[in-house]
Amino acid sequence: MELKPNSRAAFHLHMDKTTKDGLAKIAAYRHSTLANLIEEGARMVIHRETTRISEDLTNLQKVSSFLRT
Repeated sequence: MELKPNSRAAFHLHMDKTTKDGLAKIAAYRHSTLANLIEEGARMVIHRETTRISEDLTNLQKVSSFLRT
């Protein structure tokens, strides 16, 4: 099995010091890196928002169907 490297792009982020220190402590506790922790959090937000958008679209379709009848 051949592993392909993920395409990655630089992303520069400014955050307050207490937030960064807190995330760094969590990353160290999990034996991970700050970048991996932020990427994992971003994936969680993307999943949650995609689910919310899908639910909103379903609700809109239901309302639209009620209005047609």
